[in-house]
Amino acid sequence: MKKEDRTLLNRSFKNVSILFFFVVLLLLFVVILINVLLGIYSWDRLYIDMINALVGVMIPLVLFNFLYDYFTQKQKDRELSEKMTETMMLDQQIIDNFSTESKKNFIQKSTESILGKTVGSMLYETLIKSYLTKSYQYRHRFKYYISYMDTKKEPIYQVNDNKRFEFDQDTYYFVRQDLSFERDLINYKQSEDVRIGFSYKESTLDGLYQRAEFLFRENLWVSDIHNELLKQLTDQELEQFVQDFLQFSIEINGQALPYKVVNNQGHEGFHLLLDIPNDIPEGELSKVHIRFQMPQLKSQKKFIVMISEPTEDVEIMFMHLEDKMEVEAIPFLNEAESITRLPNDTIKIDIHDWILPRAGVVFVWNDRGEKKELKSPS
Repeated sequence: MKKEDRTLLNRSFKNVSILFFFVVLLLLFVVILINVLLGIYSWDRLYIDMINALVGVMIPLVLFNFLYDYFTQKQKDRELSEKMTETMMLDQQIIDNFSTESKKNFIQKSTESILGKTVGSMLYETLIKSYLTKSYQYRHRFKYYISYMDTKKEPIYQVNDNKRFEFDQDTYYFVRQDLSFERDLINYKQSEDVRIGFSYKESTLDGLYQRAEFLFRENLWVSDIHNELLKQLTDQELEQFVQDFLQFSIEINGQALPYKVVNNQGHEGFHLLLDIPNDIPEGELSKVHIRFQMPQLKSQKKFIVMISEPTEDVEIMFMHLEDKMEVEAIPFLNEAESITRLPNDTIKIDIHDWILPRAGVVFVWNDRGEKKELKSPS
């Protein structure tokens, strides 16, 4: 029952009780007056009888009130607690006066009360608790554009007279990526270790998602030969490779950020160490914009987009070679129906809502030429 309806009902009962009391009192007065006028009762006798009646009624009435208060006290205490809790839940100033730990305990107990102790405790420990401890940062207006293309000539990168990379067209696609989002960067501003990581193995990349110092992570799927060549590069040579061949750039609020590249051989990849500027505003959203291109083995017929932080308003566009690739998007998102296919070989995912960490989408494909060859014998 709503609070307004309950108040109205209590007021109605009160009015009916008062009306009933006055009606009984009026009837009693009329009956007494008639008996006195008819001579059945005298005023002296009526006075003595009323005193005796009051004395007889007082003792049971007192006992009744005592027993009524005793048995209804728990209900009154419960109603008082509910009113106090309701007041605390609705009044922001009262809530602010409680300690953080008290607020967390209240949320945990409320969750267990709604869902049951087992399910409520599981939900609080695995999901809610991590958000209350501020271990996550939040991103907004996340835009990620991925474009696959075939090169007209084989890309060659000459490191020096003895080292060079040849990414032949039969083995590699080239992938251009354009990523932008907005978030509060105060934790990165205070940190002296902010990185972007490239990994040669998917298992290694998974470990990077659990490390807060990484602003962005990506797989660089290359052959074992190119993998070994990359491991042999010095930090300076690798930095030149990232700048000239990958054409990697990162901007914050339109300002290009310098970076250093270190070869992380023990973890199968390399890291870009970022120099975050000191003039980033605190408590405000800053726009991060990352652009680069990279080779990808054609044998790796997938591209994974992983949302590593709570993100609001997500737009992902995957542009592929429709005449050569038959792509399927496999989402693990809140809203699978947000996937649409656009002209010009484009798959778009557009979600104007919050996406939780570890959500994302996997783009997988088959080579159309291979499919035709499989069908031809039949």
